[in-house]
This record gives sequence, C-alpha cells and structure tokens, in this order.
Amino acid sequence: MKKILIGLFLLSSALAFSQRVVKGSQAYTDAKDIVYAQGEKTPYTGILQNINEKGVLESEAEYKDGKMTGFSKLYYPSGKLASETTFKNNIQEGIQKDYHENGKLRLEVNFKNGAQEGIQKTYYETGVLNSERLMKNGKINGYSKVYYPNGKLQSEATFKNDIQEGVQKDYHKNGKLSIEMTFKNGKLDGLAKAYDENGKLIQQATFKNGEQVK
Repeated sequence: MKKILIGLFLLSSALAFSQRVVKGSQAYTDAKDIVYAQGEKTPYTGILQNINEKGVLESEAEYKDGKMTGFSKLYYPSGKLASETTFKNNIQEGIQKDYHENGKLRLEVNFKNGAQEGIQKTYYETGVLNSERLMKNGKINGYSKVYYPNGKLQSEATFKNDIQEGVQKDYHKNGKLSIEMTFKNGKLDGLAKAYDENGKLIQQATFKNGEQVK
C-alpha cells in the first residue's frame, strides 16, 4: 500500500511540474509583444515550439504571462542544438551558448539587460579558441584578440565603445610580429610598421586621421 501511495505522489508531482506546450502556429503576439494561445484572452504560460513543415523542431522557448521568461533554444535542420540562452520578461539575461553542428561550442557570451556584458568568446569547429573580446553595454570596450586555428595569437587590439583605439599588433603564425599600427577614433594615426617572418622591418608608413601622409 505504501508503494502505491508513493507512486501516485510521484505521478501527481510530475504532472504538476510539467509545462504546457503549444506550437508557434497556434499562438500570436499582440502590439505589446505579449504572446497568447489562439482563442485565449489570458497571456500564455508554457513552452512555445516552432516546427517546420517537415515536422522538425526549429526553436522553442519558455513563456510566463505572455513574456519570454526562461530558456530559449534554436536547432539545426538536423535536430542538433544550435543555440541556447535565457530571457526574463522578453529581455535576454544570462549566458548564451551557440554550437557548431558537430556539437562543439561556437560562441559563449553573457547578457545583462539585453546587451552583451563581459568576455565574449568564439571557437573554431575543432574547439580551439578563435577570438575573445571584452564587452560592456553591448559594445567592445577593452581588449580584442584573434587566434590562429593552432591556438597562437594572430592579432590584438583595444576598443572603446566599438571604436578602435590604441596599438594593434598582428602576428605571423610563428609568433613573430607582423604589423604594428596605432588607431585614434577608429582611424589609423601615427607610424605603422610591417615585418617579415624573421622579424625584419620591411615597410613603414605614417598616417594621420586615416590617411597616409608619409
């Protein structure tokens, strides 16, 4: 008798925590971006799924009181996960992860109040780090680095509100400096130098406000 009661309790608990699932074609959004199920006047709470004509799940997201609140996922045509993130009251909040179709991480970035905040990282299909940059209020603010597929540093620069400022250094695959130049307000400004793979200076020029003056 005790086993039966436990089983009934577990079943009722599972039903209580299961969420309603509705297809995107069976829902609509009003002028205030509030989602409703067709034929209902109460804002939708549950999971909304978009399924293509082939019956393949393309995306799904969690809603509460008509607003996207909770997980949001996108899928490749193969059914593999392409992207996952979270929302709160229709505003993206928290970590977003995008994936290559082979399952390897492609992008990882944090969102705060709908804008990228913190270190944004991208990856090659092999899983090797491709780039990293510091984001603030949705814009690059601070360092930005790009890497070769072998993991070695390819380029490094700095930005302020998405505008390049300061010295940029590019590197050959052997790690030797390739190019060194300075940016001001997003434009080349000052002496720019180019080096061969042995570190020998092969070219230089002077720029002012983006134009070569020498």
